[in-house]
Amino acid sequence: MTNKNYYEILGVKKEASADEIKKAYRSLAKKFHPDKNPNNKNAEERFKDMQSAYDILSDSHKRADYDRMMEAQERGFYFDDIGNAFHVPPYNGRTDTGFKAEEGQASSDDFVGFGDLFSRIFEQKRTRTKSRPKRGTDISYELEVPFEKAITGWDTVVSVSKEEDCPTCKGTGTRPGTGTQKCPECNGKGTIQFIQGNSSMTRPCSRCYGRGVIISTPCTTCNGTGHTQQMRGIPVNIPPGTESGMRIRIPGQGESGVAGGPKGDLYIIPRVMEHRFFKRNGYDITCEITIDFIQAIMGVAIMVSTIDGKAKLNVPPGTQPGTILRMKDQGVKKSNDSGMGDQLVKVNISLPKSITERQRELLRKFQNE
Repeated sequence: MTNKNYYEILGVKKEASADEIKKAYRSLAKKFHPDKNPNNKNAEERFKDMQSAYDILSDSHKRADYDRMMEAQERGFYFDDIGNAFHVPPYNGRTDTGFKAEEGQASSDDFVGFGDLFSRIFEQKRTRTKSRPKRGTDISYELEVPFEKAITGWDTVVSVSKEEDCPTCKGTGTRPGTGTQKCPECNGKGTIQFIQGNSSMTRPCSRCYGRGVIISTPCTTCNGTGHTQQMRGIPVNIPPGTESGMRIRIPGQGESGVAGGPKGDLYIIPRVMEHRFFKRNGYDITCEITIDFIQAIMGVAIMVSTIDGKAKLNVPPGTQPGTILRMKDQGVKKSNDSGMGDQLVKVNISLPKSITERQRELLRKFQNE
């Protein structure tokens, strides 16, 4: 297994909060997104690493398992490419982990107590070696959506890094034209049985790494793993009325299944961006305008920005500060197709900071009348 430090990849401390991790990921994702660095292969690899790091550290359960795994590595565990712990460096006597070993060798019970942890962390990779079909893993992708696009709908394309069957070996892990051999150590079972105390237990075979077969000539593209990370452009439809936190499912655009199983799904998580003029309140859109006190007294027809462009708004005579005027059907399309929300316009009234003597005289006459 790779020894990549996910905290270092995101540039955060191990004690970082969930919000700090999310903020760091968003900042780096904007900088290294492949769409912004089309000719920079290093940026694409960095982006893949960041997505993997965020996937683990943003999930409290995965993060806890990852922290324990890192601690186990510091204590001497070594992990193979599918997550099996198959070797422990020699210890003298008993260590604080509770493992016993004679000098120069590891005992057969070195892995007791960490089995459940390893199986949780590497469940996905372990299942690749089983012949039983299994559905691929779902992928979540957070997408920034402009305010207007969230209201009116948006067709776009997102670049997603996902694990797929190797295009060279078609997922077998072997170089084309070659095959696999049944592992002589475990007789193709993928596990070795041993006795601990009065119990019969099993551990992954260290010869075939739990696969049950030995690849004599690995595929040069995937190094025998049978899968590669690919960056794909996937069309996405953001429906009208989209709100932050919604989950938009795109079937079959997740990671490849195992042993012929179906692909997982892609879930788009929209994050609607703030707008300098508009805000949203349910199916209504709100905004504020400012008119002068003469217009408020006399009434005025003005052009106001809406999602669909400029529209006329009649401000009636005698309008008071803070009055809310309604523009029908200029809001958000309702999910039950029962029409549209409205645009609610709050009227602010500005007063002059200074006036001329002539203006003062006219105002006195107005006051007296």
